[in-house]
Amino acid sequence: MMETETSELIFLILIFLATIAIFLMIALMFYIGRTRIKEIDKVVYGFEFPNDSIFALGLRVPNYGGAFLWKWSAKRSGLEGKIEHFDKRFRWPFIAVFLLMIFGVFMMILAGVFEKYYMDIH
Repeated sequence: MMETETSELIFLILIFLATIAIFLMIALMFYIGRTRIKEIDKVVYGFEFPNDSIFALGLRVPNYGGAFLWKWSAKRSGLEGKIEHFDKRFRWPFIAVFLLMIFGVFMMILAGVFEKYYMDIH
């Protein structure tokens, strides 16, 4: 078993990293929702969604981020031919949200596993 102070510090670092990733992801989703999502919706669906909530953005933005990052994901989600003309400067916030989401969830899972098996809680 690890020392209590060391294990608590590692646990807090993992939770801190997950929290920072999630807050950055939400901030980028607000930025994308105000600036870029309507352009993609026009290309993909043919129209703009009139009212976007953070929950709707939370579903669409990682989907677009995965499609921008991997051609396999674009093919799988039906976006393969529709998103080709967007440049790298336009794509980076979507990819960043996608990767931050994966990183944040991974850090939370790692913190949970660490807490379950390595922390000495009495």
